[in-house]
Amino acid sequence: MTPQETAENATLDSKAAYRLYQGGVLALVGAIGFFIWRSGGDFSLSFMLGLAILYFATLPALQWAKHGRNWFPAFEITMLTCVAFYAIPLLAGHRELEAYDSEAITEAAGLIVLYLVAANLAFTASRHKPRIPRWANSSLLPEKMMRYLPAGMILNSVYLYFDIFTELIPYNLAGSFRALFFGLGIICTFVLSREWGLDRLDARSRGIFILNLLVQIIFLVAQIYLIRAISLIALSLIAYSSARRRVPWLVLGITLPVLALLHSGKPDMRRIYWEEKNPMPTLTQLPAFFTEWIGFGLGSGKTSEEEDVRSSLFERASLIQMLCLSVDQVPEYRPYLNGQSYVDIPALFIPRFVWPDKPSSLMANVRLGMHFGLVDPDTPFKVSIAFGMISEAYLNFGVIGPPLLGLITGLFFKRVALLSQNVPPLSALGLLTILLTAWSFQAEFVLATWLSSIFQAAVVCIGLPLAYRKFTTG
Repeated sequence: MTPQETAENATLDSKAAYRLYQGGVLALVGAIGFFIWRSGGDFSLSFMLGLAILYFATLPALQWAKHGRNWFPAFEITMLTCVAFYAIPLLAGHRELEAYDSEAITEAAGLIVLYLVAANLAFTASRHKPRIPRWANSSLLPEKMMRYLPAGMILNSVYLYFDIFTELIPYNLAGSFRALFFGLGIICTFVLSREWGLDRLDARSRGIFILNLLVQIIFLVAQIYLIRAISLIALSLIAYSSARRRVPWLVLGITLPVLALLHSGKPDMRRIYWEEKNPMPTLTQLPAFFTEWIGFGLGSGKTSEEEDVRSSLFERASLIQMLCLSVDQVPEYRPYLNGQSYVDIPALFIPRFVWPDKPSSLMANVRLGMHFGLVDPDTPFKVSIAFGMISEAYLNFGVIGPPLLGLITGLFFKRVALLSQNVPPLSALGLLTILLTAWSFQAEFVLATWLSSIFQAAVVCIGLPLAYRKFTTG
């Protein structure tokens, strides 16, 4: 590429970035205006704090777009998740908040604002770029490996078929295969989406990418778990938008109504296939399976009164009620945990073959559930309750917990962002930022679960390429 072409591309990128920023500002102003109109003039303190959450959660992404930052927006997406998980349920009047008085709701909202402000300040204030080790910023795989990424998506699709529709994968190897292909799928999906956003993906590769992405989404949804499919879609859109500096509105306009429709019919499908234990569909039965699901989704507004009160897609994606529960009960009725939910974190990094009886990564979540009597002590792992890291921080350390978590989050993500600027996507730092971006919307995890899952993915996505380079270069 000539210097003139480079300059032209930089100008186009800056213009696209500023248009993205302008669109984001309009969306933020529109959302604030909508909720003000919806409130009917009832400007309570909790409502004003909800608007503050909306603003501070959106601010990093707006700054990223405005200034044309060239790092992957892992921190920015992490902050944006607070819009869906906290701001919208609070401002829209989530039904589960009716169980708490205004004082508890206001205190919970204030804690989220403290978390966001601390994270924003830490991220903005940290500007020193540390020295990058050569092994971390050089590509771990040959450049020619980029051409095989579409084949990696095909392999992941084939794996999902065998994993979901057959019993050919031995049980004792299921975890290893899942980690391997999950990591492969994340890397291939992200890098190919980003290459498309940069206009570096040829027509054949785009076709393979679209076909396999659709196949993987269908296979994942066929398990009646929408979250994995939503995560895959979100990862693709984040990678594309971060490179293109433009939101693919057409894709969103198609995807969101479909997800909302499936979400509406999901309780009926789970009742039929989970509670009544009807056999899950085979590959050839998928058309009838989805026809049935869409029928339930379209008819959800015409069914019983109990089904009429189902919460919306955004309401289901809520953690605000768990924080309200925490501030309502602790410390007046239940004591602080003083770090108890974090004690197992060091053990999670020890391989299970070295310590077969090491604690489960879900143990922290179980401790939180048992603290409130929400899980049966005899079968503690049967039910998983999403608390989120902000609630966990408060339960352990009180009011200081959420801003401390925000401070650590901002400093960590800024350090990674500064280190990973302009590094190859298949370098250790490039792969790490891809994983962090993929995990940035896992807001429902507690810290131990988040660290354990991303560590397992890092072993596959970073550890194996590091070993490959070491083996091939001596």
